[in-house]
Amino acid sequence: MKNRNVAGMVASLLCLGATVAQAQYYYYLLPDAGPIFRFGVGPSFFQDGRLTEYGASVSGPVDFDTGLAFDAAIGWAFNRYAALDFETGFIGAGINNVPGYISDNSRLYSVPLLVNFTLSYPIPRTILVPYIGAGVGGADMVFDTDQFGPNSNDYVTGSENDVEFAGQAFAGLRFQFSRNFSLDLGYKYFATGDPTLSYPNINAPGNFDVGFRGVRTHSILFGLAWKF
Repeated sequence: MKNRNVAGMVASLLCLGATVAQAQYYYYLLPDAGPIFRFGVGPSFFQDGRLTEYGASVSGPVDFDTGLAFDAAIGWAFNRYAALDFETGFIGAGINNVPGYISDNSRLYSVPLLVNFTLSYPIPRTILVPYIGAGVGGADMVFDTDQFGPNSNDYVTGSENDVEFAGQAFAGLRFQFSRNFSLDLGYKYFATGDPTLSYPNINAPGNFDVGFRGVRTHSILFGLAWKF
């Protein structure tokens, strides 16, 4: 009988504990955790561009115009301090000049596919939320040109792509106007592996490779986010 009473008390305590834990779970889940969606857009500045291959190994600087960065992500906020999301978007710029090469409407851009982890710190009694984070994954690198080459008889044209490893680090300041809505101003450093674009050779059978140093960009992004 004693064993039966003890077993009954243990079962009751377990049920009570489960009920309290469930209540606490929902209490903490509703204010801070849940799905999130965000996007941002702003100027992007390409760092130290280089042409690394044009049929054979070469080395020459590439001067890029100021580019554009756009990102969109969907993920999950575990609480007010940590979140995980999947991001895609666009980072690209036109080529302003490559010494010794014709560059007619030539653009290099990437479509990132990244998993990000973000840490935030809401400053008590303010709407300010500083954050930092990092992401890793890949990027579909695309080179698109009307005419690119050392002269009008030796050039490539059209659009080709190459998938490369990519990563990023970012930081910023979020303005949390409500539990569900915020605006932010952020900085992002994005880098990829070195893409090699394979074009049909217009002067001979086979393919002709054009290579660039992987992009390194610095972007200033204006964004907004929703928590559902």
